[in-house]
Amino acid sequence: MKIPPVPYNDAERSEEATQYSKYSIEEEDLNFLSAMAAEICNTNSALITLIGKDKQYIQSAFGIELEVREFPREFTFCAHTINNTDSATVIPDARKDERFKDNPFVTGENPVIFYSGYPLVNKNGYALGTICAIDGKPKDLNEEQKNKLALLARQVMNLLELKKQSEILTKTNKELSKLNKRFQYITNSTNTGTFEYDINNYSLEFNEGWCIITGYPSEKDLSLKEWEQLVHPEDLPGLKQKIKKHYNAQDRFNYQFRLLHNNGKYIWISAKAQFNFGFAKDDPTHIYGILIDITKQKNKESEILYRQKLLQSLYELSPIGIALNDFETGAFLEINEKLLEPTGYTREEFLKLNYWDITPKEYELQEAQQIESMNATSSYGPYEKEYIRKNGEKYPVLLRGILVEDLEGNKKIWSFVEDISEHKKDEFEKAQHLEKIQSLLHIKNDQNERLKNFAHIVSHNLRSHSGAINTLIYFIQEENTILNDQETFKYLIQASSNLEGTIKDLNEIVEVNLSDARDFKQIDIYPLIQKNVESVFPLAKQNKVEIFTNVEPETYMVGVRSYLESIFLNFITNGIKYSAVDRDSYLKISAQSEGNFTTVVFEDNGLGIDMKTYGKKLFKMYQTFHTHKDARGIGLFITKNQIETMNGTIEVTSKVNVGTTFKIKIPNKK
Repeated sequence: MKIPPVPYNDAERSEEATQYSKYSIEEEDLNFLSAMAAEICNTNSALITLIGKDKQYIQSAFGIELEVREFPREFTFCAHTINNTDSATVIPDARKDERFKDNPFVTGENPVIFYSGYPLVNKNGYALGTICAIDGKPKDLNEEQKNKLALLARQVMNLLELKKQSEILTKTNKELSKLNKRFQYITNSTNTGTFEYDINNYSLEFNEGWCIITGYPSEKDLSLKEWEQLVHPEDLPGLKQKIKKHYNAQDRFNYQFRLLHNNGKYIWISAKAQFNFGFAKDDPTHIYGILIDITKQKNKESEILYRQKLLQSLYELSPIGIALNDFETGAFLEINEKLLEPTGYTREEFLKLNYWDITPKEYELQEAQQIESMNATSSYGPYEKEYIRKNGEKYPVLLRGILVEDLEGNKKIWSFVEDISEHKKDEFEKAQHLEKIQSLLHIKNDQNERLKNFAHIVSHNLRSHSGAINTLIYFIQEENTILNDQETFKYLIQASSNLEGTIKDLNEIVEVNLSDARDFKQIDIYPLIQKNVESVFPLAKQNKVEIFTNVEPETYMVGVRSYLESIFLNFITNGIKYSAVDRDSYLKISAQSEGNFTTVVFEDNGLGIDMKTYGKKLFKMYQTFHTHKDARGIGLFITKNQIETMNGTIEVTSKVNVGTTFKIKIPNKK
């Protein structure tokens, strides 16, 4: 088998052939032409092929079933045909041809014996492939058959060229459509409208973007006059002047103006336009341009301007001093009035100074530390130092600031300087007051300690004297029994007993009032209440009083355990002692913790208290409200003192013959 020769321009030829193979032609059209080739050449089969760099591509096959449509180029008959661009290649019997006798297509099953082909030559002279007729028997072609085969080849080539142009046109249309869609997307997504004004016909056209921007319907046509009426009256003269100025110019121009939106509000428009001149280039024929909604931008500019004015106002009216210094030299670049006030300088004088001119030398170390902080964190302070006035006096200031860079990259320091002279004065006065308070507190603690010692001494001595008096009375009774019947002696015995009780009461009151909060502990009141209820059970049973408790374990109060026991016992025994005899009596005890306080309630249905008569005397010493043999008028007085000593409060509500409710509230946390 002889390898087919390669055309001199095969690189260019094969590249174009590959390009043509990508264009899909209706199979019926190619199959008709391949069938015509078989009929003209009187063969069983015919093919239309394209020859690439390494492969032959079957575009159409008549009379033969092919499992694959690509074959190696070196084995194909058509690879020889493309070398003869102006004549047919006819092989009557491939078995006798030195080029093909051992070709696999000749020696294999269903051998190709006869082959006749004509090259498909494009307008550039490249033989891209062939139209060929094949048969399993030896044959030959006459001139008429060869000419008809050549005509078929040109027809196939025309079909391929037509498809190529159609594909190119389709691709071009797609690209144009894509560009148009891209333009529409850009204009719509960026609030961009386009316009075209025909100067000769006075016609004005807008795109859909214009409708989106302005809110006007797309079907609404606008004349030039109507459009001008939408422009803000203050902006229209400037717009006309701009158009007039650029009438004969080739460059673009732009202008910003306000336009009336369909919602009745004005929006800001940025118009960029250019005159278009005809072929004569004498006078412009059209104006083309784009319209962009810049309302948000204008609003932001207005907001920025407002904020600039606001910052300027705050700068000038600030209650503390503000200064801008050069980082390298320390020179003052800007100062506000509040900074200038305490210095004694004029503005012109002060702006000739630098940072170090008004800083005492003793602050050099602190200044170095603050500069180091600025280099590390771009800020410094707050810290205190002093400034030097024009007259040489010093005054205290509190400073803090930040390091910034201007547009040229130069470092600047914004400082906030507060004159703290009054603050320092207040601090000094407060320190003096605190010193006085601490002195008074020391005196008070000393007096309390003395009073406590005095109370113990008095209590001890009074108890001793009282005890001695009782002993003497006892001795007198033993020696003079007749005195027991004398009324005056009975009064003496009673007075001695009363003196002993009074000493005991006074001692309890002193102990309560002198108790120290440092002795307070967090105490679970549940066992205390249970203990007291159990201890008075016989008394309650005797007086037919039923006691109900609703106190949860681990309910806490902060105070002195003995005080709490005394308080609970006093309210429980009062509820029993002053119960009513004409109804079933009860005493209800409940406790609830809420926030930092615990509240205990003692509610009975006993005799009650006339609050209008005794309300103001209720917690005073030696006040009694019922004729009970055990009433001393000291219990509620001591109880109230104990509660208040533990930072608590007591409330009472009562009604005669209905009952009484005592409510105590004491902290549950230290």
